[in-house]
Amino acid sequence: MANQSAKRIAQQNASRISTLNKVLVGVNSVYLFVRVILQFGSLNWTETFTYVVTAGIEVLLYMNLYQISRPRYDPGGILVSAGTDLSQPGLVSYMFDYIYITWFVHLLSLLTKWAWALYLSIPLYLLVLAAPYIRQYLTKSQEPAQSPEDAAKELKRREKKERKQQRTKFVRG
Repeated sequence: MANQSAKRIAQQNASRISTLNKVLVGVNSVYLFVRVILQFGSLNWTETFTYVVTAGIEVLLYMNLYQISRPRYDPGGILVSAGTDLSQPGLVSYMFDYIYITWFVHLLSLLTKWAWALYLSIPLYLLVLAAPYIRQYLTKSQEPAQSPEDAAKELKRREKKERKQQRTKFVRG
């Protein structure tokens, strides 16, 4: 019964990595077959360079996901660590997002050369995520400095508000 959750995570990670591996090989095989065998005349150095760079990043992320998801066992064969849960949000999910976008772009680029522009969605998404922090930083830095009199009035207002909140409130029952 003990370690059941860790065993379940290890099993889910192995299943997810196996699926990821199959689709990664499949998508890249289809891309290379169509581009090199069927559409060799349309192959140019910029698309080749772009494919090599994006596929390289994709493989590096896959290898990273594979490494962090591997369970660790002690010499006796007992599960020590299930590895990082691949279904958790955060950096792991961003790695999966990049891999999924890469697959989509590689397959769509077989139909149109403008598919590579979809990679602009990644920095745009990061910009959307960072926008509240950037806005907060810019508004704080652009606030005019208060005069000492205004600062004293603001302090008095805050103290009065705090005293009001500390008062006992009576409720009719």
